[in-house]
Amino acid sequence: MRILDELRGGPVSEDREVERAVEAAARGEPARARLWLSLAAQRRRLGLSARQLLKRGGAEVQALALRGVPDLRLDWLRRLSHAALLAQGAESWTGTLGGHRVHRYAFAGRGGDLPVLLLHGLGGSADSMATLVAPLLPISARVVLLELPGHGRSPSPPGGPLAARDYGQVVTAAVDRLYAEYGKVVLVGNSLGGALALYAAHERPDNVAGVVGLNPAGADLSDEALGLLPESFADEVTGAARMAELLFHRTPWLFWLVARDFARAWSSPTVQRILDDARHDRDRSLGIDVLSAIRAPVLILWGAQDRLLPATSADDFRRHIPGATVELIPDCGHIPQLERPAYTRRRVREFVEKLKT
Repeated sequence: MRILDELRGGPVSEDREVERAVEAAARGEPARARLWLSLAAQRRRLGLSARQLLKRGGAEVQALALRGVPDLRLDWLRRLSHAALLAQGAESWTGTLGGHRVHRYAFAGRGGDLPVLLLHGLGGSADSMATLVAPLLPISARVVLLELPGHGRSPSPPGGPLAARDYGQVVTAAVDRLYAEYGKVVLVGNSLGGALALYAAHERPDNVAGVVGLNPAGADLSDEALGLLPESFADEVTGAARMAELLFHRTPWLFWLVARDFARAWSSPTVQRILDDARHDRDRSLGIDVLSAIRAPVLILWGAQDRLLPATSADDFRRHIPGATVELIPDCGHIPQLERPAYTRRRVREFVEKLKT
């Protein structure tokens, strides 16, 4: 082990192994990448008992078990996702949209029309929507994963965290650009991204072909529902267990590896600005006037075990968006594309294919 330490230049750490594997793969050194991942796997096996506790225990047990799980940074996961997206043919671009610097990935699709814009949730990044790319490429002219200002690889605005309406301007600008090049746009968004997709459909009725909301925000929230949204966490381990409880019905193992860093990110000014605005009746919802004026076809896929947003949201979308289809996904929490990926991919693709007929 001491010899391995000397070769690697540091002590044994699964975090470092994964980081070095990404670096080796980026340099075109697959053998070295496999070595680092193998070492990481050996260390991960030591955490199998913790994995079982995380799967079966309550929040207190999970917080205790997390102390035996590697604390990987979101940035490392995003670097791995970045390398994977580039390997699949994505273009990586940072430029100005809606007056703000943003990053986006773009894929050239094989379809003749209907570009798709994928929008992540609050505190998230493009990698959370990446599972939807493959089924869309054969039927879409362009697939774009946009990262909101201050999220993922998009720089934080120099003037400080943005309000939801500022994000809306960025998304409508992205829609305008895609429409100018490829025609009417399909928007697919999760959580905050879903609310922004619905907002863009209202603001650009002639440019939007349809919307898929994956547990979208934007419905009216009661004071009680707002009170359940967590603020910053004094203890990141407890915060990680709490966020897993709110976001998932069955938490994916990969999330546990970055759960503590996600709790840190949730406490950031970028996230808290949106929550504070909602708590003070600023941008609490899209409003009935916006929802009722949407004319594009809308599909809402709602994880029935969502604990972050109330079930009344799905009822509000069904009631107020003309002709909207609302489907409940059993055994699923707030992020269907991660927790029920196969089902979500199939329904999103079917929705886009139906728009083409």
